[in-house]
Amino acid sequence: MTTTTATADRPHAESAAEQAEQEAAEAEQLLAALEERIRDGDDQVTPPQLAEARELGRFATLRAEAARRKAERTAANAAEQERQRKTERALALLAEHSPQSLATAYTTARDALAAFITASDAFDDTITEAATLLRAAGAPQCAGSPEDMAGPPASPTAPRWRSGLSGSTVHLGGDDIRHADGAAARLTVLLTDLDQARGIRTAAGDPAFTRAPINGQAHRARGALRPPLDQLTNQTKEGDAA
Repeated sequence: MTTTTATADRPHAESAAEQAEQEAAEAEQLLAALEERIRDGDDQVTPPQLAEARELGRFATLRAEAARRKAERTAANAAEQERQRKTERALALLAEHSPQSLATAYTTARDALAAFITASDAFDDTITEAATLLRAAGAPQCAGSPEDMAGPPASPTAPRWRSGLSGSTVHLGGDDIRHADGAAARLTVLLTDLDQARGIRTAAGDPAFTRAPINGQAHRARGALRPPLDQLTNQTKEGDAA
């Protein structure tokens, strides 16, 4: 029996059970009415009629019980088939999205971010070194205070510079202002943009991604995530080597 058939049979079985119970109730009412007529002295009611009513009531009760049992079996069968259907669907979903596919994407993202951090550090080192050279060359600083405004505006051949706690800056004129902002700041902006664009999910019950410190989220997840991620990424490397 397929799931569709079992589902279709269930209302029919329930309806048959209700009808059988109604017939049993009517048979009991008929027997009760005959017995009451006898009590009232009605001599038209014969023993065969009373016996027939009792047998009819007993038979109707048995039929109602049979119908109830059939309805229960049908319902149980439908529930079991629905359970099997959901289990098979769950297994199919798990097969479509294996941990290996996540491990591959994780490795790709990790390598891409590592490359970005390397490029970001190289960019910042370039800005810092250039600002140091411009300072040594006596080039004017970037405008930030009235005394910094002296001299010609920045240009590609006469850049300005600034160094401070927030990092170095080189201004090449117009909108070409280059800052050594740090890879961490750029990664923060990147993750915030991704979170705003599509929402970065956190574990159930955790605060929204951008409202919880990243180190706190990593600390909570590291114990559970580190071993399987390491295992999967190692398997990916072994597969690539083979």
